[in-house]
Amino acid sequence: MAHITSPLPHSPLPAAARSVRWSCLLLAAAALQLSGCGGGDSPTQSASVPGGAASADAQDPAATLALPAQCATQPNDTPEQLLECMTPVGVRAHLQQLMAIAQANKGTRMAGTAGYDASIAYARKVLSEAGYRVTVQPFEFPVSRIHRSSLREPGQLAADAIPHQVAHYSGSADITAPVSRPGADQGSSAIFPRGKPAKSSALQAGAAGVVIQSLDEGELTGSVPISTPLDLPVVLVTHSVGEQLVQRALTSLPLHLQTETSRSMATAYNLLAESIGGDPNHVTMVGAHLDSVRAGAGINDNGSGTATLLETARQMARVQPLNRLRFALWGAEEQGLLGSTHYVDQLDADQRSKIDLYLNFDMIASPNHVFYVYGGEGAAGAPPSASSQRSAQIVKTLEDFYAQRQIPSKRMASGGRSDHKPFADIGIPYGGLFTGAEEIKSREEARLWGGTAGVAFDRCYHRSCDTLANIGARALDINADAVAHSVLFYAMHRFAG
Repeated sequence: MAHITSPLPHSPLPAAARSVRWSCLLLAAAALQLSGCGGGDSPTQSASVPGGAASADAQDPAATLALPAQCATQPNDTPEQLLECMTPVGVRAHLQQLMAIAQANKGTRMAGTAGYDASIAYARKVLSEAGYRVTVQPFEFPVSRIHRSSLREPGQLAADAIPHQVAHYSGSADITAPVSRPGADQGSSAIFPRGKPAKSSALQAGAAGVVIQSLDEGELTGSVPISTPLDLPVVLVTHSVGEQLVQRALTSLPLHLQTETSRSMATAYNLLAESIGGDPNHVTMVGAHLDSVRAGAGINDNGSGTATLLETARQMARVQPLNRLRFALWGAEEQGLLGSTHYVDQLDADQRSKIDLYLNFDMIASPNHVFYVYGGEGAAGAPPSASSQRSAQIVKTLEDFYAQRQIPSKRMASGGRSDHKPFADIGIPYGGLFTGAEEIKSREEARLWGGTAGVAFDRCYHRSCDTLANIGARALDINADAVAHSVLFYAMHRFAG
């Protein structure tokens, strides 16, 4: 899931105005990501993925799992049949493959890397062998590279520099300026918690540099939006280091910040898999983002959604749907929903009109989980639109699944942090599931769902520890069934009217 809370805007001031002094924006964050998942009438084209077919032992492990004997022959066109065959072992087998791919490719499956290309090849093999029409849609996007950086007091030796990490898509600069709090004069250093509206205001006032403060002492990983100005440096520090910098704001002592970064274009891919049967004028679309952040394998974010989608597609391969069924695995979600946005932008009016709804599954097996449902607000983050009533029906379908099993669920604001947003923005009804990211679990949430209050839903969110050990087994088991149930329902039903 992309962490899009309060994007860094282009500064309305010229670079010269911002370079006189710089703003040290200490934004409270836990392992943050501020950037930020075919065929027929879809605007896709076949493309060769680097590596061709599934690579490096990417056999489909789920194909040989010990399932009930009838799962090999029955159509799975009823909830009872489908959920009998939708096993945690089957979903976890795909997660194991995604983990192995990351381990073989420098620990990541980030879009634009060999790990992502291998993930595409694996998913393509699974879906092709299940009998779907599979197409690959390439798109170009900028990749950020970090060369060197320094954060220190003027005159301080490089060996004594302040520990930090450059955010991906940071700009390059070499600046010295005082540190201050939000609301200071133009170009001064502003210090405030991440996600507050003051952040955008400070940048618009002429910030020339940004320091982001983590909520903890853990691994520093993060990204800012691709739209971040090329001359705006952004670095991350731990919570304790941030507290020390806050004290500097009281005296406006200066800091020297130097970053050297670059950007180049790379190719990523969306993968679309479409059923042979079903009315092509009524498309039920289901998606999950396939990519991880650079820092890790992304097994909860979003291997959990990807693996569940793959196993749902496998187990529904013999279903004769009423509606055309289209599965999508999105690329470069973590860079700002780039793959799903590209897909939607390529649709013409007729193609858009044929998509009845979109279901999104991103981070559905957090270890300290909640069970949240979203949708029903029309465009993400906007007032209700013409699609809101049908979106509300999707939400109720998801809620009913939990209620029938006496599992509490709650509605959440959809926001714009995942791949439902491009669909919502053009009025396509949507809904999805979510088990939590970097937010802290409340006592009330712990009472409802168990787990530990005062601890993040996913302490490994956007970190290297997002591995197989980071999967919440109970959440995965329940939500694998929830995904399969909802996909089957909307493959076999249409909205009234």
